[in-house]
Amino acid sequence: MPSTAVQPIDLWLPTVGVGLIGLCLTIHSFFLFAVLHSHARFSRLYPDLHGVWMLVPSVLLATALIAASCCIQIVLWALVLWSTGDFALFRDALYYSSTTYTTLGASHRVLHAPYRALEPLEATNGLLANGLNTAILLAVISSLARRRSGYEEFFK
Repeated sequence: MPSTAVQPIDLWLPTVGVGLIGLCLTIHSFFLFAVLHSHARFSRLYPDLHGVWMLVPSVLLATALIAASCCIQIVLWALVLWSTGDFALFRDALYYSSTTYTTLGASHRVLHAPYRALEPLEATNGLLANGLNTAILLAVISSLARRRSGYEEFFK
């Protein structure tokens, strides 16, 4: 009769994955704070900018900070995946991590058991981060629109 006892590795992997999600979302929160802070500072420093001259720099800066945060998270996941021994080269782990984080999926590659549990956890991390990214970009754009900075001219 097969043993139904929980093996130590069975609890270790989800713990590592959930812990890494927590670390990544903490890092992401700092970057989102930087987005809001830089947007508020930019708005105060350049109160005379209107329309596209305010929109483009604000959105570009927010997007650059968000992209930096996502890249850091992908590298952290790649380091964990590389440490499993499933990847000979770090660049392969980085590619796998980036396709998993973005939920594109690397269908030509599957992690060996028991490390497969990390893949849906990384995808969950990416989905959560992208939801936050959408919310923060919407907040920046909404803030600009509330300033009545000449956006009405785009709709005439």
